[in-house]
Amino acid sequence: MSQNESLDYFEVFPWNKNFEIGHKEVDKQHKILVKLLNNLANTLINEKEIEIEDAFNELAKYADYHFDAEEKIWEEFLEDSSLLKAHKKSHTKFLPTVIELREKNKDKSLIDIIEEVIKFLIRWLSFHIIDEDKRLAIVIKEIQKGKSKEEAKRVSDRLMNGSIRTLIEAILSMYDGVSARTLSLMRERNARIKAEKALKDVNKQLQELSITDQLTSLYNRRHFENIFDLEMKRARREKKYFSVILFDIDYFKLLNDMYGHAYGDEALKKIGKCLKETCKRPSDFAFRVGGEEFAIVFNCYKSDACYNLALKLQENINNLKIESKGSKISDYMTVSIGLVSIIPTDEDDLESVMKTVDKRLYIAKESGRNQIIHYN
Repeated sequence: MSQNESLDYFEVFPWNKNFEIGHKEVDKQHKILVKLLNNLANTLINEKEIEIEDAFNELAKYADYHFDAEEKIWEEFLEDSSLLKAHKKSHTKFLPTVIELREKNKDKSLIDIIEEVIKFLIRWLSFHIIDEDKRLAIVIKEIQKGKSKEEAKRVSDRLMNGSIRTLIEAILSMYDGVSARTLSLMRERNARIKAEKALKDVNKQLQELSITDQLTSLYNRRHFENIFDLEMKRARREKKYFSVILFDIDYFKLLNDMYGHAYGDEALKKIGKCLKETCKRPSDFAFRVGGEEFAIVFNCYKSDACYNLALKLQENINNLKIESKGSKISDYMTVSIGLVSIIPTDEDDLESVMKTVDKRLYIAKESGRNQIIHYN
């Protein structure tokens, strides 16, 4: 007997015909997402602790695949339209919202947190399918009939005005199933506390997401100070050069003004990818610490190696050939870099090192930009 046929299997998110948007492949993927969400809930209900991590990871992995596949389907017709951009933005906010929800409920018991997360996933997926996906499906259908994008969008807006009743009916139907199983969930509350151990790896994954810049996928400012402290202590113990590279994109505001913020965001993503490719060692840590400000923290045995990494970074960014005709020094994006490389003593700390590297970055910008300053 399969899991779905088992008497112990609870369908916390029953699929409803109202969720079908009329696109065969997308509907198929949505049904798989719903199935994986039900599987995750059942690993909690049935105390299958070993399966919890696998079920959550399988759901997260498939969600990433689905978002990417769905966007490619819409892109065939909509390219970079405002409607598609809003849809993509909704996708990118998905996991960060889960993290925020867990953080908000951190004072509750693990079981309460899990239930809140599952309820959120059900609500988010329902609204996302019925509102955003159905709207895009209608637009594409109208385009295929020969209408322009604007005409198709007007048709979609007109048809979707009547979607509220459908939405309410679908949500009520879904929550009928959820409420019917609530007592079962409550009765097993104490037993399911055992799932806490199995969820530790999931918590670790969510913690990693909380220290990641969502646009560039680099570490964020929040994590910078933690790594800074750990790596400085390591360098002090091992008598290595502790190094910090701090750099700004030259004339980034002018780039945004000339090309638009969407272009600026894409440029930041390319910088993030370039940093990851440049910082190949496990001991190299790359961060986005501000709007257009980035940092690298790393240790090395020779000071020349530290400077060479800064040179390589500058070269790699120049080779990206990101057009920036608003710049006053080049038609392509450049960066100004400050570098500190020291064998730290007990006197050195975050404040002193950052004061120095900030000063060197300032000198790099005041001296004409597109250069590296590693002394002053």
